[in-house]
Amino acid sequence: MGEPQAWAIDISLVSDFTSDAAGPVQISLPSTLHLEVGALVALMDMGRCCGLGMVREQALVVLPVSFEPNLLVSPQYEPKELQAEDRIKLFGHDEAHLRRILASVSVSPTAHAVVSLPTAVGKSTRYWKVAPGRSGIAWPEWRQQGIAAIGWPHLGDISTLSEADFQALSKAKYDKDKRSAGPYQVWLFRAIQPGDRVVANNGRTSILGVGTVTEGYRYRPGEHTVEGEDFAHQIKVKWDDTTARDIEDQADWTRTLRELPREKFETLVGGGGAVPFSVTAPSNIILYGPPGTGKTYNVRRRALELLGDATASDAPNDHVQAEWERLRQAGQIVFCTFHQAFAYEEFVEGLRANTDQEGDVHYRVEAGIFKRVAATAAQRRKDAFVLVVDEINRANIARVFGELITLLEPDKRLGNSNELRVQLPSSKDWFGVPPNLHVVGTMNTADRSIALMDVALRRRFTFEEMMPDAEALDDALIEANVDEALRSLVVAVLTKLNERLRYLYDREHQIGHAYFFGVRSLDGLRAVFADRILPLLQEYFYGQWDKVALALGYPIKADGTPKEVRGTGHASGTFLTAQKLDEKTVLGFHHDEYVEQVAWDVHPVFRPRGKAADAWLKQAFDELVGVKGA
Repeated sequence: MGEPQAWAIDISLVSDFTSDAAGPVQISLPSTLHLEVGALVALMDMGRCCGLGMVREQALVVLPVSFEPNLLVSPQYEPKELQAEDRIKLFGHDEAHLRRILASVSVSPTAHAVVSLPTAVGKSTRYWKVAPGRSGIAWPEWRQQGIAAIGWPHLGDISTLSEADFQALSKAKYDKDKRSAGPYQVWLFRAIQPGDRVVANNGRTSILGVGTVTEGYRYRPGEHTVEGEDFAHQIKVKWDDTTARDIEDQADWTRTLRELPREKFETLVGGGGAVPFSVTAPSNIILYGPPGTGKTYNVRRRALELLGDATASDAPNDHVQAEWERLRQAGQIVFCTFHQAFAYEEFVEGLRANTDQEGDVHYRVEAGIFKRVAATAAQRRKDAFVLVVDEINRANIARVFGELITLLEPDKRLGNSNELRVQLPSSKDWFGVPPNLHVVGTMNTADRSIALMDVALRRRFTFEEMMPDAEALDDALIEANVDEALRSLVVAVLTKLNERLRYLYDREHQIGHAYFFGVRSLDGLRAVFADRILPLLQEYFYGQWDKVALALGYPIKADGTPKEVRGTGHASGTFLTAQKLDEKTVLGFHHDEYVEQVAWDVHPVFRPRGKAADAWLKQAFDELVGVKGA
């Protein structure tokens, strides 16, 4: 259970009560004032507290007192629910002790007064819309501080003014202002009470947040400035929902403040007045496979398909690249790469330190990549969005996504049957994932097997395998007009390499076909091996050069060196060199603790700046493809 309520009620609303009473007084409560049993009540008279009481079985027991607590709120017009600071001023730090006293006193059944409530006090909840400045400029501060505010600062504190006095003041201060009709909104603003519901709007076509008023009108000059104007008239608001959303054009939302019919408010907040999300079902996809299988290349086509480009799968590369860039500039495609240090703070939100001119360090909550794109998608409901996460398996998924992993499920998205929101730990914002946001990831199986991935992530993503494709390589080389002999050799090299890798390692540690797409000559094939294939094989078989040699087609002798490849004269092979080392040669003496070693290295031809004649290269690659054994 939460903390019991505490209220301040003006003595003018209570008949037959006097602070001169000799003892406790029982006050009857009308049904229009819903106070829970145990709620504390302070009776106020022009800023002076004249009675402290507690609700007992729909009656109020009051002890007469007399002191001035200097409250932040004024209950002159309606009862005000008290917040922590005012509660302490009135009831002290030990409210439980006061309750025990009030619960123990006996009250004569004939000694009573009646709380007389004006019509406004017993009213039902009212509904409002208030704009946080032009284009919602003040919204971040409203959300962080839990307030809503309005301008026209020259009016000063209007909490004690009658409506006639207010009109006279407004005319005196703003009669020559072009917005002369505007100041009356401050009078309406003063009528907002705890329990009322508020929407913060950005223009006529979007809502920034929805909240519940926790404290009524207060005057706070100098605390909150918007575009140079002091927004001194404030209310406290608990912003329950801070998800921005597009709505149907509200033609009558031309002023800062407007009271809304309950039906209109419920339509807007419930989604009935909102622009519907794009109808495409949300997709969570991971493209996975060995390095070089075209995952990053194909993720662009998949992103365009999800954004409505039905021709993307067969479109020319230049079209895909142009559309990708256009949509990235429009904010509909967001790209990021995970790495081992990538954290929740970068992806969702976290605290960032900033140093001011005086050298003082201040911390502020900064939204991460995922939160920013989700907020944009929630606001632009007619558009679809794609977040592409390259190398998604390189980060600690559970730590990066945190509590948001559940929100990715289609039925948990905003506007769906099991819509779910969570409160973020730093900003305290309520956050949900809109259905028009797709998440597409890529992962190298050579880095980490799918079986090792977080189980929660695997349940929420569709995995699409991308393995080496010799046919796709052949088609690409035909399209590039590569001659048949070279094309056949390149395809054979890929096929034979992967056949050996599947045997020596596993299917997840193969060589992708995309590495060979740019080959146009034997030297181009040599460069692919020098720059990509040989380093990758060394990574696969870290320290196990004999297996690298086997993958390249070298039979190995008992001493660990490669046998001479039949008919080639290359005793150490063409891709690698191997030299047998013994302790006598290296150290100058024999010793039983030392054994012979084999020094392996990459052949000079297959280093980045290596060179060789085409005939030599042709023979080397023929050896790779054709050698079956010693």
